[in-house]
Amino acid sequence: MRKFQLLSLLALAITFLAVSCTKEGPEGPTGATGAQGPTGVQGPIGPAGPTGPTGPTGPAGPVGPQGPQGPAGTANVIYSPWTNFVTGNWGALQTVFGIDQRRYLITAPGATQTMIDQGVVLVFVRFVGVANTTYQLPLVESIAGGGGTQHMQYTTTVGTITIRFFNSNGVGDPGTFGGSNAHRYVLIPGGVAGGRTAEKACEINGQVYTESQLKAMTYQQVCSLLSIPQ
Repeated sequence: MRKFQLLSLLALAITFLAVSCTKEGPEGPTGATGAQGPTGVQGPIGPAGPTGPTGPTGPAGPVGPQGPQGPAGTANVIYSPWTNFVTGNWGALQTVFGIDQRRYLITAPGATQTMIDQGVVLVFVRFVGVANTTYQLPLVESIAGGGGTQHMQYTTTVGTITIRFFNSNGVGDPGTFGGSNAHRYVLIPGGVAGGRTAEKACEINGQVYTESQLKAMTYQQVCSLLSIPQ
């Protein structure tokens, strides 16, 4: 009987312990924050986003100081376009100093008195019957069909270049021409002493050229030297 009571008490104690162990207690306080861990490896750079709209134009900055004057070059060279002769613009036949001649006037606003006195004036002509050939005046050419030669010379006055056309013997009418025959002039500022003979000269790209040197050049050489279109 006593042994049965002990067993009953033991069973009751075990049951009590089991019930006590399964009962959850109250939540404890939050612990302190731990130290921050090391930074991880940086990931790859993502694609660039779309370009944003252009912002408004800012105000203009102040004007900078003027630079020093550069050396004399070909910036002040004046040249005309190729212009066809007009038959009706030839003057009437006239005799000047015993030479029968016709004159053709070309308007040249750049032919100032300073240009005439110090610069160099070049005049060129092209004839439709002589393809790909340009002549610098003065010119002496054989008359078509034989029978002598003809001369083309020019003089320059303020605002005008005058072409003089006459037979080599100075007698008779040299005739006129127009059509696709054309003329062109080039005015080169001068003012550089040409040497002992005081010949007019021009400084071009840092080098001095006398009037006779420029007039001895071909048309292509003149255009290349002065950087002007042919």
